[in-house]
Amino acid sequence: MGLAIEQVSAGYGRLQVLHGIDLKVPEGMICALMGRNGSGKTTLLRVVGAVLKPMQGHVKAMGKELTHLARPQIARLISLVPQSSATAFPFTCREMVLMGAAARVRSWAAPGRKETAAAMEVLSEVGIEALALRPFNQISGGERQLVMLARALFQDTPVMLLDEPNSHLDFSNQHMMMELMQRVVKRRGVTALISLHDPNLTLAYCDMVVMLRAGRVVAQGPTVDVMQERILREVLGDNIRRDTTITGLPVVTPRSLKPGTLFPGQNHTEVPACDAPTVNGDVN
Repeated sequence: MGLAIEQVSAGYGRLQVLHGIDLKVPEGMICALMGRNGSGKTTLLRVVGAVLKPMQGHVKAMGKELTHLARPQIARLISLVPQSSATAFPFTCREMVLMGAAARVRSWAAPGRKETAAAMEVLSEVGIEALALRPFNQISGGERQLVMLARALFQDTPVMLLDEPNSHLDFSNQHMMMELMQRVVKRRGVTALISLHDPNLTLAYCDMVVMLRAGRVVAQGPTVDVMQERILREVLGDNIRRDTTITGLPVVTPRSLKPGTLFPGQNHTEVPACDAPTVNGDVN
């Protein structure tokens, strides 16, 4: 059943940010949200996470409409990796991960040995078991992002939301995070909705993409089909182009780079638009 967003409009006070968003993400799929700053990516994630109430429309996770659910029920369905996180208290990284079990633990109860061992397994899976006893508020921003990813994995929900999770990560850890998400999504059948700025990460790791501009969907569908040069330039800016490596891998590069600069011997040819993506509500 995955995630269904139906005619969602949302905003803050009188400021409307999203306008009639329709989106379905099946189970076992990673869907990227792409758009320039202010396009509505974070607002949409806040609506899906039931942090922000929509002005109109509905959000359903695993067939259940979120407005009909209590917060603990939502926490068993949806987990979130935020853009940034901080705490004034010196919780250890292991304790931060264990907080992901809050929706499963009875009131006034504490996680036991089994939960603690499971938290260590997740920290190891993310590659940060050495941080287990370090205070969360004394580690780097990139390390905190990895701890929050571990907490979301430990929460073990069928839907995961990730809001620019790579913003504080170095190049190697960006790919490590995305590779890990791919494995988790396929192994657990998770539905993942992730906002990204790097179109090459989207091309490499995401099954589908939604291109947003000014709170409206410009195009959505399979990643390689949607991310044609025409749509990329309309949504992300005129100074980019889509190219192809010598191995046939599609990539997005600055338009100022002449064809063949990065991939000698390759002649740049714009990939023709495909029939698959939906653009402005119409099929090309």
